[in-house]
Amino acid sequence: MTSPSTATVHDDAPHFEIEPLPDGEIFRIRRGARLNALTKPALLGLTACIDRLEAKKQPLLVITGEGTRAFCAGTDLAELQTLGEEERQNKSAMARALLVRLSRSPLISVAALNGLAFGGGLELAMGCTFRVAAPHVLVSLPEIKLGVIPAYAGTQFLPALVGQARALDMMLTGRQVPAAEALAMGLLSRVVEPGVDVLAAALELGRQVAGFSPTAIDGIRRCVAAAGAVVTDEGLAVEDAVVRSVFNDENAREGVAAFLQKRPPNFRR
Repeated sequence: MTSPSTATVHDDAPHFEIEPLPDGEIFRIRRGARLNALTKPALLGLTACIDRLEAKKQPLLVITGEGTRAFCAGTDLAELQTLGEEERQNKSAMARALLVRLSRSPLISVAALNGLAFGGGLELAMGCTFRVAAPHVLVSLPEIKLGVIPAYAGTQFLPALVGQARALDMMLTGRQVPAAEALAMGLLSRVVEPGVDVLAAALELGRQVAGFSPTAIDGIRRCVAAAGAVVTDEGLAVEDAVVRSVFNDENAREGVAAFLQKRPPNFRR
């Protein structure tokens, strides 16, 4: 059962729909005829989705697009033409804040890339914990060709994922990167085999990770956030503090007990 939005900008079709899951939600951009371009209603819908999941402490969010051509082609340029300068700046700021929030959320978020991910669409995917792509997917940050730059935190997300050299290559050329290359450079988490349902694969990965101890997940994220290009005393200090905290948590005791008793663990949420 899906729940489509009724918000509109250019047409009467809903811009997104929500598919509830027992452990979270699927957020699907529903603008296939426009390559699932991002509008303000879609961004507001995603904001509400994250609000809802975090409030309910449901761990899983999967984001995808309608059809097979595009995950998301980026911001809706036609919508931008209807906005004044201040409104355009406000939309960019809202989108940037949203995607940074997504990247820091306790949710396990998975982008199921069913088609191309360009501009803001790739930035949306980079804000997720994981990116699972169909083999025909192309990814790109083509803003340089329009005389602008990535505006939704892409200049920060991309170097963190692939390093400065590869990030500059993508952003200064605006080239389209095939899925296999994007996987090799670390931009994608998985590329499914031909014929495999990318949404099903994304759900499987998300549920696998979301089933682990939330305390351990949070601890690993904190340690990785403190890591840099080289090992530092500061990063090691963060790891030491997190290790002490996590190992004293009841989920750690449950995990060890379940392993010794040869049963699935029942982690506290």
